[in-house]
Amino acid sequence: MTVDAGRREQPTPPYSWLRILCCAIGVAGLFLPATKASALWDDKLTLFAEEKVARDDNVFRLSKDVDPGSAIGATSRGDTYHTTSLGLNFDVPLSRQRFQAAFARNDTRYDQFSDLDFVGHDGRATWFWQFGNDLSGQLGYAENFTLASFAFLQARTPDPLRTRQAFLNAAYLVTPRWRLQAGWSGLEQTNGAAALQVSDINIVGTDVTLSYVTPANNSVGLTTRVEDGRFPNREFEPGSLTAPRSTLDTAYRQHSTGIVADWTVTGVSHLTARVDHISRRYEHLSQSDVDGNTALAEYKWTPTGKFSLAATVRRDISPYQDVQSSFVLVKGVSLRPKLNVTEKIDLSGVFDYSNWYFLGDPGLVSGGVQGRVDRVRSATGTVSYRAARNLTFLVSAQRELRTSNTPLADYLFDLFSLTARIAF
Repeated sequence: MTVDAGRREQPTPPYSWLRILCCAIGVAGLFLPATKASALWDDKLTLFAEEKVARDDNVFRLSKDVDPGSAIGATSRGDTYHTTSLGLNFDVPLSRQRFQAAFARNDTRYDQFSDLDFVGHDGRATWFWQFGNDLSGQLGYAENFTLASFAFLQARTPDPLRTRQAFLNAAYLVTPRWRLQAGWSGLEQTNGAAALQVSDINIVGTDVTLSYVTPANNSVGLTTRVEDGRFPNREFEPGSLTAPRSTLDTAYRQHSTGIVADWTVTGVSHLTARVDHISRRYEHLSQSDVDGNTALAEYKWTPTGKFSLAATVRRDISPYQDVQSSFVLVKGVSLRPKLNVTEKIDLSGVFDYSNWYFLGDPGLVSGGVQGRVDRVRSATGTVSYRAARNLTFLVSAQRELRTSNTPLADYLFDLFSLTARIAF
């Protein structure tokens, strides 16, 4: 059991053993036999240092109709911040196995809003395992600790957000034409701000997929997934059946069944897609139950060795909850072009348009009365310049606009950054 100050006693997450095992993956790679060190570590381990300076003209994502003096106690909405990162990456093949890991410590300091100064980290470890010719999979763990976005809070309340993810999956080639896949995943997300700990969530999911594989290694199959979500810092007060005292539930179970495809359309284009029917049932508030369809498709076009374009279309839901919503339905499209201008210069961009429907009634999925609806448009451009083999500079610019039918939920921000990275 674990006990955090100000929270109820909570059971240790069921996938803690997997976190420990995955951390051991990285450590194990460092202690492989010294006799192989010269061959093993040749360009397999990279240490790096990075310095980033950025200017954000609307740090707290305030509406244009909000006075910053009364909302955040400052005359300016924007600020300049610096982030210093130190870290490592390693990629170690060992026989038919492969071990990959990365870690970065990020120290961010603001010029004006010093209460946002923060030291976070981002780490991951994955074992790509292979036994024989027909059985393979991945065992991994990832952890991120950073300040949560102010896009929904829109207030001067720093929220240190910790996200832990663990996963284990396997694929078995039953015959040359049929592949069976199974997986398990766990996610734990905790908020540091006391007022937001009601949104903490633990999600555990299992999935099974049976696919037909063509001689060209394209595949199409049937998949099913069961997901259990729990909000550990909530207590439900039932009240009456028609008027419960609590408007936020403590748990849900979600079943999904669908079709998945992975197809090389031509020599320069590739398509991955999945369509699912989902059924989510909440533990207490049956009026929030939902049945609907989700879809995700990505098409990647690479006409030359220097240019690529990825297009994504999605319709998906998230477990986000607030006092007006039991979940969020997201519909959107995005484009991600990339151009290799020269051997040293790359250009890339991300263009995204999405609609966020904050839903609390199952009829909303099929076009019923809508609650809050946000429309988000975002464009990001990045120029990367490799000045030397181990020295890279990046210049990035982003603009994001959100409009909403909820008063004061809109915002507009521009973010510019310059990054220098040196690797050893």
